[in-house]
Amino acid sequence: MNTKRAPKVRFKGFTDAWELRKLEEVAPLRGGYAFQSNQYANEGIPIVRISNILSDGSVGGEFVFHNELKDDEIFMLENGDIVLAMSGATTGKVSILSSEKSCKYYQNQRVGLFSKTATCNYSFVATIVRSEKFLEQLRDVLVAGAQPNVSAKDIDAFDFSVPKDVEEQSQIGNFFRTLDRLITLYQRKLDKMKELKKAFLNLIFSQKLRFRGFTESWELRKLKDITYPAGEKNRENLPLDSYSITNEHGFIPQDERFENGGTMRETDKKMYYIVSPHSFAYNPARINIGSIGYQNTDKNVIVSSLYEVFKTSDDVDDRLLWYWFKSSYFQKLIEQFQEGGVRLYFYYDKLCMGTLSLPSFEEQHKIGKYLDTYDNLITLRQEKINQLTKLKTTFLKNMFL
Repeated sequence: MNTKRAPKVRFKGFTDAWELRKLEEVAPLRGGYAFQSNQYANEGIPIVRISNILSDGSVGGEFVFHNELKDDEIFMLENGDIVLAMSGATTGKVSILSSEKSCKYYQNQRVGLFSKTATCNYSFVATIVRSEKFLEQLRDVLVAGAQPNVSAKDIDAFDFSVPKDVEEQSQIGNFFRTLDRLITLYQRKLDKMKELKKAFLNLIFSQKLRFRGFTESWELRKLKDITYPAGEKNRENLPLDSYSITNEHGFIPQDERFENGGTMRETDKKMYYIVSPHSFAYNPARINIGSIGYQNTDKNVIVSSLYEVFKTSDDVDDRLLWYWFKSSYFQKLIEQFQEGGVRLYFYYDKLCMGTLSLPSFEEQHKIGKYLDTYDNLITLRQEKINQLTKLKTTFLKNMFL
């Protein structure tokens, strides 16, 4: 195709216009082999099926195997190959095969492989097939329904602006590959920090890990003795900010969770609860997945009347209790007392049936402060990932028109 153009962002030293080319010219999509279930084995060479391409674009889950090498190795994959789910729940997901060990795979049907060509750098191919431009064209050809799917013919017809100079392709591909590696590295470190936090919580609340200088036994307390209901109905329909609670972020403004505040903006909020600072609130139907929040703003807000709202007595450090709510000990309490049928609920009266061991207020404060510091490190790591991801997205938008 003769249509030429130039991207908004490019590396220094390159001035030639980019060419609009079909994907089949740079990396044609090749289908896989139709392995039958009677060919599966418990060991041997793993077969990549569409079920192995996960929603985050990684390859994992339960593999099946083929225990012998086929005479024709055309359907053999290896680390670094770029594959696409062509049907199923993850249709359109692109992944780069990788393993800590050098590994070969078989390519099952409905798993597409972007083939290597002499005219296009393969790292550059990985960039364009994970760009917004690729997703835009995918939405146009995706066959929706109970079993979504796309065809290799449709994918091959996608067009992209491509630099003719393979060296420019290489620099672009390497740049985005470096960004991906940084994001992956930070994500792995973040995951390890979160796992370590879970271990800290279990060690602290089992009293196996304590700060020096504290030797007194912890006291078993009933939650009904250290908490009390604190939600007041917004009977005067005060124009207070509406908040929701998520399992990941706790209290968040409804304008952030729902576009333009969703339908909540115009709702009569006389039945909503006013939540004053230093209050806990949670959704009884979602507490089992961690949907609890701590109101630490300097103003009153309102939440749905479906929430349970409570505060603590003066001899309890709220930060320590917050981390106990995030521990396996609280999860066990929920499992013990939740009630219901299809949907389970854990109301405040059930919370009051639980107990926990608490140290002196001074030790509570020190533990809470330490865990806050560790949480801040986790937040900084997450912000770094967000910054790198945003940077990648911005470059992709400006490079592939």
